[in-house]
Amino acid sequence: MPCNTESSSLLSKIIWVLVFALLNAIPSMATYVGKNGRIAFAANGNGSTQIYTANPDGTDLFQVTNLPAADNPLAWALDYSPDGRRIVFSHDMTGALELYVVNVDGTGLVQITHDNEEDAWPRWSPDGEHIVFGRLTDLSSEVPGFGVHVITTMRADGTNQELLSSRVWDSYEPEYTTDGKHIVFGSNFGGYVSTVWIMDAHGKQPKRLTAAEVEAGGIDVSPDGRQIVFHDHQNTSNPSSIFTMNIDGTHVTPLTSRGHFDLQPVYSPDGTMILFLSDRASPGSLDAFVMSSNGSHLRRIVEGASWPDWGPEP
Repeated sequence: MPCNTESSSLLSKIIWVLVFALLNAIPSMATYVGKNGRIAFAANGNGSTQIYTANPDGTDLFQVTNLPAADNPLAWALDYSPDGRRIVFSHDMTGALELYVVNVDGTGLVQITHDNEEDAWPRWSPDGEHIVFGRLTDLSSEVPGFGVHVITTMRADGTNQELLSSRVWDSYEPEYTTDGKHIVFGSNFGGYVSTVWIMDAHGKQPKRLTAAEVEAGGIDVSPDGRQIVFHDHQNTSNPSSIFTMNIDGTHVTPLTSRGHFDLQPVYSPDGTMILFLSDRASPGSLDAFVMSSNGSHLRRIVEGASWPDWGPEP
């Protein structure tokens, strides 16, 4: 477990605050087809939040980063590359939330955005050539104090950036489908609290997938491309549960019970398991859990974690 005794009390307070930030602004990370590799997550191990990796049972903890503390709650949002060798993440070490790439052994840290804006929720394309992410666009010159997150794509080195979504509605948590032809994302488009949408990889032909009352967010596409896993009550402070549905939005199925904050579900690379966060073991603190893809065999693997992802075996 990455939390020592001295930091556990402070971490619990921080995590409890982050629960509400998670519900308002946190995605699940992309999963890529392959053998199950290590999981990655952010945690406070020695008085400072960093990125760690571990075996799927929580053993063999390895600290990937050693970076300054971050003030932005979206910092540390991370995603494994399709080959399992790199991690893309967000951090505010320059004073703005930018995107970075690091090798899984902690070497080769590179900053890939330099726009001095808030860039978060990065996900690789299945071929590793592009990254899709959300960028906070400041519209205060048009409407004082107003800004929205917009879906943006770029090459994996940060070049050729392209805006895909409207500057009127907030859009977040983008992820490529496994064939790379579409992007699923959450949005308040149309005035809903939060719904899941799908559009083609160029931002065309958007279609809403979830009903308004679900308030869906925290999206991940299954490795076979047939299903989406998500949590409900995005953008609210209500307890949340994990659900799955078909890629076309049909057959919505609950996997976890009510009464907890179950967040950020992601599939294992082989599609048989789901990694997620929950406060069910210790209210006020988020821990990493795994369960079978049908919701059975649920167990805790890491205490005090955030931003989980499950990488393929390199």
